[in-house]
Formats: sequence, C-alpha cells, structure tokens
Amino acid sequence: MTDQPDAFHDHSQDAAPQEAHAQVASPKALGITLIIMVLGVLAVIFILVAYFDNFMSNYRAEINETTAISGPTWEAKQASIESLNSYGWVNDTTAHQPLDNAIDQVIAEYASN
Repeated sequence: MTDQPDAFHDHSQDAAPQEAHAQVASPKALGITLIIMVLGVLAVIFILVAYFDNFMSNYRAEINETTAISGPTWEAKQASIESLNSYGWVNDTTAHQPLDNAIDQVIAEYASN
C-alpha cells in the first residue's frame, strides 16, 4: 500500500476546492426513484391479490361444485362396500361372505342354542 493520496486530495492551497462525488443529491432523481419504487410495490401487490383471488375462486369452485377432492375416498368406500357384499377368499384358508348373510347365520346360531 502506498502513502500517496488519491487525485481528489492532490491540489495546491491556491487552487479552488474540488467538488466531492455525489456531494449534492439530486432531488429530481430521488423523487423519480421514490415514485418508481412505490409504483413497483403497488403493482406487485395488485398482481398478488389478483392471483390469490383467482386461485381461491377456482379452489372453492372445485370443492363446492365437483367431487374431485373426494374422489379417492369415494373409490375406497365403494371398494369396501363391494367387499362386504360379495363372496371371496381372504387368504388360503379363510373365505368371506356378504355381511347380511353372516349376520343372519350368527343370529340363527345363537337362536338355536
């Protein structure tokens, strides 16, 4: 590092003082920058509000007007009902029968005892 000062400080006592860089801020430039920043923030807020409203209206319509959300649950319920009302094998040694028939058999068994 050298001990030489930069060109800003290199002048004689008789010379007029040099103007500092950005010593005086331009009010016009600051005002324009402020306006652009405020308008930019307002535009982003407007876009986000419009997007959120659109997203929520589509989401509410999907929930209220369709069965798309409950589709997997509905299919599982139908499979369970079908299993309860049919004959089939649980494993190699156990079979299942319709629930109504099983209930009738249990009642008949208890009635005979």
